[in-house]
Amino acid sequence: MSDDPTLGNLKRRIEDAKKALQTPPSQDDTPQTTLGKLFNVGVELVGGVLAGVGVGLLLDWIFGTSPWGLICLFIFGSIAGMMNVYRSLMSPKNKKPPHA
Repeated sequence: MSDDPTLGNLKRRIEDAKKALQTPPSQDDTPQTTLGKLFNVGVELVGGVLAGVGVGLLLDWIFGTSPWGLICLFIFGSIAGMMNVYRSLMSPKNKKPPHA
């Protein structure tokens, strides 16, 4: 009975499943801590504002339209930063797992 190919296939699949269960979860599977969420929110907001200010200053320098590029792109960068914060807080990966 040990020469049965389906039995050998089943044993191999069981061993593969056991090995898969023993491997630690990847970094993406671990829940984010509160401090990590706060850092992420801060980086998203500040990054959007800094990008808007940087591009605004660059456009003002190139076209000589000071301070209108800075003002307009500061506002757009702030809106983009807030939208990024909203998206990162509402994404399904940040939901708390149910307690076991």
